[in-house]
Amino acid sequence: MVGKNSLDSIKELLADEKIKIKGKTKNFFSKFSPINKTDKDSICFCKYQDERARQILKETKASIVLCPFGVNLPKRDDITYILVDNPRLCFAKILAKYYQQEVKLKIHPTVIIGKNCQIGKASIGPYVVIGDNVKIGDHSIIFPKVVIADNVEIGENVIIKSNTTIGQKGFGFEFDKKHIPIPIPHIGGVLIGDNVEIGANSTICRGTLSNTVISDFVKIDDHVFIAHNVYIGPRTLVIACAEISGSTKIGSDCWLGPNCSIMNDISIGDGVLVGLGAVVIKSVLDKVVVAGNPARILRKNK
Repeated sequence: MVGKNSLDSIKELLADEKIKIKGKTKNFFSKFSPINKTDKDSICFCKYQDERARQILKETKASIVLCPFGVNLPKRDDITYILVDNPRLCFAKILAKYYQQEVKLKIHPTVIIGKNCQIGKASIGPYVVIGDNVKIGDHSIIFPKVVIADNVEIGENVIIKSNTTIGQKGFGFEFDKKHIPIPIPHIGGVLIGDNVEIGANSTICRGTLSNTVISDFVKIDDHVFIAHNVYIGPRTLVIACAEISGSTKIGSDCWLGPNCSIMNDISIGDGVLVGLGAVVIKSVLDKVVVAGNPARILRKNK
């Protein structure tokens, strides 16, 4: 419960959005609910525009529903409809206002910090291990039991969740004349931009000679593996259990689906959607949807 809130408070939070109000204009809300589990005190959102939306909106008990423009609204006297371009985004903005978590920017006494580190006003949880020559920007949050190896640079407002490892040596070997695998030293680092989120139990390897690079606003889910020398462009999302092999370049504004695999030494263009479980073995141009094993282009990505 968040107290009794009026339609005016929503309008204020969505001041930068195009909105249109339909139905009852005096409604209040005091809780956030999924659209299939609502009551008269709820605010929720409906993402559909087709007949599913009309059926859901006929049955919901919510007071206020965020809906997309163009939806066929059932006529009801007890609901306030707020029409927006992106109901899920607007719902998230409202939700964030009422459920902001206050983070104390402090370093837990169990944290181990190496030499020549520069750590800003950050929150670093219990049993984190930080190597030498590491930089961590202001307002970053490092969850418990994260390991950050030498020569890693982390920007501002970065979130790294528990049990993730960043900057250790990647998997690189070459065979000698006796067919003995000889390890290749990795002397690069990892550069992580601002406003990046990295999920739990993920691995980001350091570069072989240059750096592995995670650009601004990249969001990485849990159980993701990113090999040495990878570059990931701004605003790309990498979903759970994805595997990105060495020296791969991922463009900006991409979506890499769960359990996908990206072959080494290829490029993924800007705005590419890689489907669930896809195995990408060839470079991909901008703004396409690829899926399958081996992955093939299905259509343009709008």
